[in-house]
Amino acid sequence: MSDPAARARRAPSVPVPEPVTDPAILEAYLDDASGNPPGRAAGLLRPSSADEAAAWLRATAEAGTPVLPQAARSSLTGGAVPSGEVVVSVEKLGWIGAVSASGTEARVRVGAGVRLDELQRHLAERGLYYPPVPTFQEAMIGGTVSTNAGGAATFKYGVTRQWVRALRVLLWNGDALDLERGQRVERRGGEFRILLSDGSEARVPVPTYRFPDLKKVSAGYHASDPMDLVDLFVGAEGTLGLITEVEIGLVPLPAAVVTGLAFVRDSGDLLALAGDLRDAALAARREGDPRGPDVRAIEMMDGRSLALLREHGDARRLRVEIPSGAGAALLFELELPEATGNERAQDLLAATIAGEDAEEGPLPRLYRILARRGALDTLELAFPEDDRRREALREFREAVPKRVNEILASCRLDDPGARKVGGDLIVPFERLGEMLRIYEDGFSRRGLDFAIWGHASDGNLHPNAIPRTSAEARLAAEALLEFAGEAARRGGCPLSEHGVGKSPVKQEMMRRFLGDAAIREMRAIKSALDPSWRMAPGVLFGR
Repeated sequence: MSDPAARARRAPSVPVPEPVTDPAILEAYLDDASGNPPGRAAGLLRPSSADEAAAWLRATAEAGTPVLPQAARSSLTGGAVPSGEVVVSVEKLGWIGAVSASGTEARVRVGAGVRLDELQRHLAERGLYYPPVPTFQEAMIGGTVSTNAGGAATFKYGVTRQWVRALRVLLWNGDALDLERGQRVERRGGEFRILLSDGSEARVPVPTYRFPDLKKVSAGYHASDPMDLVDLFVGAEGTLGLITEVEIGLVPLPAAVVTGLAFVRDSGDLLALAGDLRDAALAARREGDPRGPDVRAIEMMDGRSLALLREHGDARRLRVEIPSGAGAALLFELELPEATGNERAQDLLAATIAGEDAEEGPLPRLYRILARRGALDTLELAFPEDDRRREALREFREAVPKRVNEILASCRLDDPGARKVGGDLIVPFERLGEMLRIYEDGFSRRGLDFAIWGHASDGNLHPNAIPRTSAEARLAAEALLEFAGEAARRGGCPLSEHGVGKSPVKQEMMRRFLGDAAIREMRAIKSALDPSWRMAPGVLFGR
């Protein structure tokens, strides 16, 4: 189906940069957001261009110097924690190219080190938006591509993979491989051929294993039939090469956005409300009905999450009143097809409350759904022009994992083994209620404190234990493996959007989920593209 081979090229010759070895500088690059203890690095390379990175990779290829690609260090799997490698940070590759049009779609090419919040501000000035961003907006796009990151808006827009149009990747030997979606495609069981600059050829097997049909899967190397070579690098977590440039697709900036925070009695009420919002949005998009509530994100927080936000003062700081009887909360975002001012949105809400909502449209329909589920009385709403309030409500959700991390950091002072143990599982939405009960029961049976939050609209939740000791951390890991099996039995996947990284628990999840034969296939792919296994050693496969 594709041309005979992809051709990698030798990058232009430039002086070979020397890695930094000053311990005071290295210190900031030795950990990530996983909460794992700091690692150790042989050096740090911060190339100011892809050619500099290529020159160093080429100069150290024969020695097989281990390399750990690193972006914003927001990994939750330990994937950015070095274990003696030279860290290659893409932080200086933060350029943004000119926006171009390709058919009906706008695109932009960016450096791997550009941060998502900076990218979104740049695009907003041009009336554009990059949809598949994770919750942490300071992440760098190279990292999000390497993990096939998803986020709140995945419900409407899908994950990173669906928005990557082209890549530039530096291979283990410093060769630059330019890939455009659609140019290199093969069927399951075939192979990709890549001609290297020295005349040798890499023959890369196309995976034969299969993933479930879910919104988000980040469980090793992608597999599909047919398979695009671009997709082999998206989600590979830096193990197949260093991504230096990405071309992404864009959409017009929504005319207006409404953000709401609804409090409910328990998880049952939360899932009922989430289901109603979800069904209405899917129906509207399926039918092309502009009057439907175009909900792009539905996030959840359980009762323990809300308790943490009370205890640590986040609710008070963000001026959010959590009702005394609230056992869960749901945060949603709604896109409107037309510019709508605050006054108009408030008038429609008042009409709904008064029972006078004869109008049809996205906001009246949204309000009626909320009213039917008893969620209007305690609703916190950021109207279209309330940007600061919208950010406060988002921060309310984002504060939950921050508080969990703070507790664990404090516990590690007494017991270094009290590490973060969090899940990233996805199931079909219809099975989410079962999985919530399994999470709660699995942690409770082991006497563990826990909090659960995540992307309810996708069936992708993050059950997190809060272990105070190393013994509790071991019990929490045991619980996660139990959850992984339960998710798989319900048509789900235990690894949805955070990747696998260097986490032994998640590597075991991947092995159990896909089987040993699939892992052998992945290792064959790795060997074909990185014969000395120098790129991101320990990631995905362990040591």
